[in-house]
Amino acid sequence: MSPTLQSILALAIVALAALWLVRRSLAKKKNCGCGDDCGAISPELKKLQSRLKP
Repeated sequence: MSPTLQSILALAIVALAALWLVRRSLAKKKNCGCGDDCGAISPELKKLQSRLKP
């Protein structure tokens, strides 16, 4: 394989990996929390959250 072709293939692989990483970092993240039914949130905090909601 010629050195030019090896360079082009290597750059293409690096570009694909970079695009994959960028796409993955910009993708919408899943909510890993427990949502509204979380027992870790105190009742006082739930009251405050309900008052802040429009």
